[in-house]
Amino acid sequence: MYQTRVEKTQTEDMTGLFILKHKDIDTAMLQMNLHTGMIEYVPEVYMPEELPAGTAADGSGLSRWWNMRAIPDSRKGLRQVLNALSEASGQSLMLSSYGLSLTDHYWVQPVGQELYWKDINFYENDFTDELGNMLTDSQEQEEGGHISKISPSASVNGDMKKKWIIRDGKRYLLKISTGSYSQQTVNEVIAGELHKCFGWRNYVPYEMGSIRIQGKEYPCCLSPLFTSEKMEFVPAYQLAADYKVPNDSSLYESLIAIAVSEGMPEEEIRSYLEYMIVTDFILSNTDRHLNNFGFLYEPDMHRITGMAPLFDTGNSLFYDSDIIPHGEHLLDIRVNSFCSRETVLLRYVRTESVPELERTEHFAEHVKSLLEKYTDMPEERAEEIAGTIREKTEFLRQFALGVKIWKKGKYW
Repeated sequence: MYQTRVEKTQTEDMTGLFILKHKDIDTAMLQMNLHTGMIEYVPEVYMPEELPAGTAADGSGLSRWWNMRAIPDSRKGLRQVLNALSEASGQSLMLSSYGLSLTDHYWVQPVGQELYWKDINFYENDFTDELGNMLTDSQEQEEGGHISKISPSASVNGDMKKKWIIRDGKRYLLKISTGSYSQQTVNEVIAGELHKCFGWRNYVPYEMGSIRIQGKEYPCCLSPLFTSEKMEFVPAYQLAADYKVPNDSSLYESLIAIAVSEGMPEEEIRSYLEYMIVTDFILSNTDRHLNNFGFLYEPDMHRITGMAPLFDTGNSLFYDSDIIPHGEHLLDIRVNSFCSRETVLLRYVRTESVPELERTEHFAEHVKSLLEKYTDMPEERAEEIAGTIREKTEFLRQFALGVKIWKKGKYW
């Protein structure tokens, strides 16, 4: 793999012009701000059909797309890492790694450099753990030591600290949560256990591990790469980014309509989204925004081929709440999704789509045991969280019988 990079100390003679590449296909020319790493404008589009999903033929939308693949400013500890690396932002850090990712096949090449996909992509080429270690606090930087910025960890969004690692030749995303009993990492494993209960196969499996940070062991979770050299991930937000939702429709129905227009079977999409809503309800997942679910895209065929496996359920089970709600209060949960309230989301679910809840008979007890095993939370709190699963499951039973549980005052 080439170890050349876009050094900020060597950019005096650079124009800031880059070519957006889709593998080795020249897609568009970009004028980049070399300090901030932002796309300033798009001078020319060469092949509109090769642009990322959700961007217009003239390249509008590329700035938003580029920003969304960078580490967000809200990630804890990012500013310290950027200062240590003399970077201005998550976007400039990503630019130092050519914008390469393990999500899709896009990257940027400085005008004047001759690079090739086979030599630099992270699917085929190994990468060091140096930047990932800095981003997760799992290894202190040696004074005066060189840190390679060529890493897929520079283009992983989300607030949780995370990095890509290579284990036995395979790529895994490692996620860490050092606060809130480190519960977010355990929640990912718990979600997988729920999918197993229901016999649902289209999900990303997570396994528990541990990582040492400043002399202390913390739980972490690892998940295998679900994209490949032949398959990309397109988050739902990209499909819906520039779509104007009709007054007589909803974002939910509009996303389905867009995906159908791209060749997806409507029933496949509805069944997937309804299952996602139901399982998120059981787990009280508050953060199912349009960037953490989506579609699989086959670039050689220029078409969406299916729904991406479910992933990213860490913000669940009241991980950041001091008080665990019960009873009617479990029907007041606000979420970041198609609707602002969890129970309103259930209106999109057909009652016959509710999976067999009998399969979850022992699931709450299993959740309690996992929380007690992998976190240091008190047994009382673990039991309270398990109790919310029992209550939520009962609410779903009522819903499946036709009860409009969002009208809680009438029924409870």
